[in-house]
Amino acid sequence: MDFFKQQDMARVKTSRLLGLFILAVVAITLVVYGVAITIVFFHRGSQPGFALQNFEWIKPQLGFWVITITLLVIFIGSVTKIIALTKGGSAVAENLGGRLVQAATTDGEERRLLNIVEEMALASGTPVPQVYLLDREKGINAFAAGYSPNDAVVAVTPSCMTLLRRDELQGVIAHEFSHILNGDMRLNIRLIGLLSGIMVLANIGYLILRSRTGSRKSGAQIVLVGLGLVIIGFVGHLFGRIIQAAVSRQREYFADASAVQFTRNPDGISGALKKIGGFKLGSRIRSPYAGEICHMFIAKAVGTLFATHPPLPDRIQRLDPGFDGRFKPLKIPDSKTTAPKATLVKETIKPTAQAAAFATGVGTVINRPGDISSRDIDHSQKLLNVIPAEIKAELSDILGAMAVTCLLLLDENPQVRSIQMKRLQQRAPGKLVRHLAELEARFKTPDLQLRLPILDLALPVLRQMSAGQYAKFKTFVQILVEADARLSFFEFALQQILLHRLGANYQRHKKKIVHKSITALALDAVHILSRLAHVGHHQEVAAMAAFNDGWARLNIGDTRWKMQPADKVSFGALRRALQRFALATPGVKKNLLDACAHCVLHDERVTLEEAELVRAVAYALDIPLPPFLDISSN
Repeated sequence: MDFFKQQDMARVKTSRLLGLFILAVVAITLVVYGVAITIVFFHRGSQPGFALQNFEWIKPQLGFWVITITLLVIFIGSVTKIIALTKGGSAVAENLGGRLVQAATTDGEERRLLNIVEEMALASGTPVPQVYLLDREKGINAFAAGYSPNDAVVAVTPSCMTLLRRDELQGVIAHEFSHILNGDMRLNIRLIGLLSGIMVLANIGYLILRSRTGSRKSGAQIVLVGLGLVIIGFVGHLFGRIIQAAVSRQREYFADASAVQFTRNPDGISGALKKIGGFKLGSRIRSPYAGEICHMFIAKAVGTLFATHPPLPDRIQRLDPGFDGRFKPLKIPDSKTTAPKATLVKETIKPTAQAAAFATGVGTVINRPGDISSRDIDHSQKLLNVIPAEIKAELSDILGAMAVTCLLLLDENPQVRSIQMKRLQQRAPGKLVRHLAELEARFKTPDLQLRLPILDLALPVLRQMSAGQYAKFKTFVQILVEADARLSFFEFALQQILLHRLGANYQRHKKKIVHKSITALALDAVHILSRLAHVGHHQEVAAMAAFNDGWARLNIGDTRWKMQPADKVSFGALRRALQRFALATPGVKKNLLDACAHCVLHDERVTLEEAELVRAVAYALDIPLPPFLDISSN
C-alpha cells in the first residue's frame, strides 16, 4: 500500500463527499419547497373562491425562506454532531455503548484482543489505539474510528472475540488498521456529521407527529406538516445511504486485500467473513445509532436499500477463489469460552550502536510507510515479549504511564539524571517524583529500540488524562528534555512524538494543509538535515557529505542553503521545523522522509540510533514507519 498516495486519495474522497453532500442538500431543499407549496395549495384550496388556474406554484419569497430555514437546520444539525465528535473515535464508540478495555484487564479474551492490537500498531509504526468492547451487541462486527491515528480507537463486539480464532481476529484487526492507515477514518467522521444535518429534518417531523395538539382543523394541518417533514427526512435518509454506499463499498475490498498483505494469511480475514455469513445473528448491530455509522463497520450493520458493503460471497471469493458461496452454520457457544493464554517465549533482541545490516536499502525506506508485513508483526511480537513485564504492568494506570514515559527521557549519564530529577521535583507532584525514583532504582533507561514501542504502549492510558493533567504533563516532559541545556536529538524527537500524538486528543481537529511546496520549508529542512547529519556522522567531512546527499533529494536547487553547525540548531528551530512539516501535504512529507533517510544512511550502513532517529522524525510528521533493521543479523 502506497501510504502517501492513499493520503492524497483521502483528500480527493473528502472533496467528492462534500460534492455529494451539496447535491443532496440541493435535492432536499427542492423537496422541502415542494412540500411547502403543497401545504399552501391545500390550505388555499380549502378557502371559498379558490381557482386552480390562478394558483402560483413558484413563489420567490416562499422559496427564499424555505432555502434559508432548510440550510440553517441542516447546518445546525451537522455542526452540533461534529462538535459532539470532537473527542474523535472514543466519542463514536461510547455513543454505541462501547466499554473501554483497560490495559490491566485479566480477562483472557480481552488480553488476547489487546495483544493483537498492540502487535499491529507496533508493526505499522502507528500509535496503539484504545480498544472498546460493544458489550450489548450480539453479532460479529468491528470498526475503527477517529480523526487520525493519534486519536483512533478499535471497537469489536464480544462475538468477534469469542467466535473467531486468533488468526481470524488478527485478520479483522488488520482490516481495521488498513482504514487507520489509508485515511478512511477522518472521512468517516465527517460523513457522520454531514448526514446528521440531513437527518435532523426527519427527527423534527417525528416530534411534530408525536406532539400534535389543538383543534381538529389545526391538528390536521400540523399532521400534514409533520408528514411533509417525515417525507423530507426519508429523502434525506435515502441520499445519506446512497452517499454512505458510494464512499464505503470499494474501500472494503481494499481493506480486505490489505489485511491479507499485512498478515500474509488470506484464511484469517476470509475465515472471519465466512463465520459472519454462517452466524445466525450475522453482523447486525442493534444500537439505534448504528445507522449513522454503518459505513464504518467491517460488515453490514443494518438493513438498508443501498448496501454500504459488498456482498459477503463476493468479498470472500476475492480472497478464496475456491469458495462455493455456501456458509457453514455457526452456533453460539453454550458458555463463555476462555481463550488459551499465549505462551510468552522470551526472545533475545540486542540493540547495539554498532553498524547493523540495513534490511532494504536506503532508497526503499520511502516505501515502508503503511506497508506492514508478516515479518513486521513477528518483530513486534518479539518486542512485546522483550519489554519487561513490570514495565508493562506500570502502564495500567495514568500515574504509572506518566512515570514510565518520564523514565524514557532520563539520561544515561548519572549526573545529568540527577539534574533532571532535581528540576522535576520543583514542578511535579510528589507522588509522580517518588514513583519515578522507584522506577529509576529498579530499571535502567530502556534501550533505544524499546523506547518507541514502550511510548506507544503508554499512549492509550495517557489519553485518559484530563486536559489539566495533560497541560502539566507537557511541562514535566519539557523539563526532562531541556534540564541540562544540551541537545539530544533523540530525546527531543521523542518529546515531539509524545506531545504531537497525545496532543491530538486535547485539541480541536482542524488540521489544515498549509504548505504545498518544499521550497517554502527550505530553512526548516536545513535545520532537520543538519542535526541528523551530525548525529550519524561525527567527522565534519562525512557529515557534510551526508547533508548534501539528503539535500539533493529535495530538488530545491537553491545553492544558498548550507549545513548548519550542530550547536547552531536550537530546540525552538527544530520544534518549529517539525511543526511546519506536519502541516505539509503528503507529497512534501514524503520528500523530506526520503531526504532524511539518505542523509542519515549515507554510508549504506545504519546504527540502531540512526534507524530510530529516522523513525522518530517520521512519527513526528504522522508518517507510520515500521522498523526496518534486520534484527536477526545483530
